Amino acid sequence: MTLPTQADALHKDIMRFRLASGPDLTTRNDPYLAWQRTREQADLWPYFRRYDTALTPRATAISDAGVTTTGPNFGSQDYLSLSGHPEILEAAHKALYNYGPLTAGSPALGGANPLSKALEAGLAQALRTEHVMLFPTGWASGFGTIRALMHKNDHILLDKLSHDSLRQGAAASGATVEFFRHLDNTAVRRHLAKIRATDTANAVLVVTEGVFSMDSDTPDLAELLGICREFDAQLMVDVAHDFGAMGETGGGQPEVHGILGEVDFVVGAFSKTFATTGGFLATPSASAREYVRMFGGPQTFSSAITPVQTAVALAALGVVTSPDGARRRTAVRDNAVHLREGLTGRGLEVMGDVVCPVVPVLIGDTPTGRTASGLIARAGLIAHLVEQPAVASDAARFRLQVMAEHTRADLDAAIGILDTCIGEARGRVAALRG
Repeated sequence: MTLPTQADALHKDIMRFRLASGPDLTTRNDPYLAWQRTREQADLWPYFRRYDTALTPRATAISDAGVTTTGPNFGSQDYLSLSGHPEILEAAHKALYNYGPLTAGSPALGGANPLSKALEAGLAQALRTEHVMLFPTGWASGFGTIRALMHKNDHILLDKLSHDSLRQGAAASGATVEFFRHLDNTAVRRHLAKIRATDTANAVLVVTEGVFSMDSDTPDLAELLGICREFDAQLMVDVAHDFGAMGETGGGQPEVHGILGEVDFVVGAFSKTFATTGGFLATPSASAREYVRMFGGPQTFSSAITPVQTAVALAALGVVTSPDGARRRTAVRDNAVHLREGLTGRGLEVMGDVVCPVVPVLIGDTPTGRTASGLIARAGLIAHLVEQPAVASDAARFRLQVMAEHTRADLDAAIGILDTCIGEARGRVAALRG
């Protein structure tokens, strides 16, 4: 079976594996394993590559099947190129020496240290809000905050493209959950009016993101906040992809939209701009912070982020809010503009209406995307394919992630490789289907 034909067949099978059944959990997923191995052998498996080098603008990655890719790296979420910054590395070494590699336990049970408190204070200043708490991961920040705050009789409205952490937090809360059309503030108003027509006694939380990284777009946050105020609802914004990387001082899309410090709940991650892992909640409400600290599951049942992670995030925040951070944000924007213009100039469709570090290149059907993914890996470009179930089966795309230290040569190489490989993939699939 040829590669694109295999991709078609494998696409049709995937949902069957999501519904596996049988009495033996150790064997009932064997057909899935065989399916995955077939994809790997056919060069149609884009997941679980590992880096054999630092996360620099040019790097080496190796796939599960042993395919080695060395070249421009557009697969890392190191937007400001801070992972190799000397101040970051020095902070990591110092924290390891002074505090060791591990926290004493969860944040609720001795997991904090002086670095934790300094980071919370720094984030509060950068986000112009009063109360901040840390989470072990960015995923946990969205999930844990929603899960703790919202209860059975409350209501949650989520953008239909909200991140999995937000969706799962909403589902776990027991609240009534509704989704509104992507970026549609008019739909939010309709939902809120309907809810408040019959329920004025319970909470309503509207959940969105500063930048939706799959589509590279952003809501009108100022208008959305006004609508929430009109109907006595609260607004949560996940700033994982924009905080630190966008805005005059790095305040993300809330700063761009002129509402920095006014959003009820801001959650985010350190893994995109701050050269480490971990997450946070920022809110003007002292009681909400304390309630989430007590009842947010990751706060009591997961170990806190390590001293090294905390020190790195704190040092990165210092760079983000400095003139060097502003220079790096300008470099990211300039690189994203150059990449977008180069790709569209080759006739490729670049998604999004906001210039940010994420540049999604729409492929369309999943088999073509999978075929192109194998081709670009062998051509020397590190870039991740996003396919179903993360996006619709006819909306596969490459999500290029731009760094401040990418050179024009890196950008132009990526443009050329994508143009050639996507074109070849489309030709193969069309010929074999025709």
